[in-house]
Amino acid sequence: MQPVESSAMKQPVVSVVVLCYNQENFIGECLESVLSQEVDAPFDVIVGDDGSTDKSRAVIESFQARYPGQVTLVPHERNVGYSRNFADVIAKATGEYIACLDGDDLMLPGKLARQLEFLETQREFGMVVHRMRTVHWTTKEPVPFPLADAKPAVFDAEYLIEHGPFFFTSSSMFRSSLRRRFPVNLDLKVVADVANLMQSFYGTKARYLDEEMGLYRVNPKGFTSTVIKNPARHETNIHDMMATYQMAQDLGMDRAVVDRGRARLYMRSAIMFLEAGEYEQFERYIDTSVSYAKVGAKQGLLHTMRRWPHTLRSLYGFAKQMAGRQPVRA
Repeated sequence: MQPVESSAMKQPVVSVVVLCYNQENFIGECLESVLSQEVDAPFDVIVGDDGSTDKSRAVIESFQARYPGQVTLVPHERNVGYSRNFADVIAKATGEYIACLDGDDLMLPGKLARQLEFLETQREFGMVVHRMRTVHWTTKEPVPFPLADAKPAVFDAEYLIEHGPFFFTSSSMFRSSLRRRFPVNLDLKVVADVANLMQSFYGTKARYLDEEMGLYRVNPKGFTSTVIKNPARHETNIHDMMATYQMAQDLGMDRAVVDRGRARLYMRSAIMFLEAGEYEQFERYIDTSVSYAKVGAKQGLLHTMRRWPHTLRSLYGFAKQMAGRQPVRA
């Protein structure tokens, strides 16, 4: 796609929202991957810069100058966090559909056209997501990343809440009318994507396309490693996810479904603490998991052996090795 010469632009059908924070080495390539998409419909790109202290903003401004009317910068003079940044960007999105992309991820050719065609022809679906290749943040060599093995082709918000996401937010496209039914929860400080996705297709259903249409950069200094998979900061993840479960319950979701989501959250957290050798937290979290709901044999085994964490840690590590998996590193 060639740069737009005039500031006049047709009403976008798709608004691509990009969130950026200190990603000067990646945001340019990210935006190029969006603007090179070939789509038989106008689309715009709205970039929320969350008070970056590097040169990210200058890079975004250069794209805004090259693509006037198509690229919009939503600047923040200080760091306001994911939820506020997302809310401000969404408020600027005027397209019938919204596609999400993190500032260090990439779209592959054909992504927007494929997802747009799906939502235009499959009106019963509120959202469509797809497979992404997980790559090293600098070399782009393929690297493993822990996501759930079960990837249902069709799922609803209840499945998302009960089992957690099995796809990346950067693969999502949804109908803006659905997203606008609910305000963005600004109280979610660090883990807001599950809540936003739930609100964006609640009451409809979503489709997972087993087609590789994007690259997800795995950064050891990124958000997942420094917050979600970091035992020292994990309480922030728990707080936001528990607030998300309450949002789901307030929307009218079955309490039993929500409690199974809570149980699985605490079980995943217990495993993380077990692998980190933090046994007090492990026992506390697996006890909390069982208090919400019974969710399978793994949970039962972990709870039964919670008094022997050293032995359990060795057995769990051996089982993962036998399964060909490596422990998740923070």
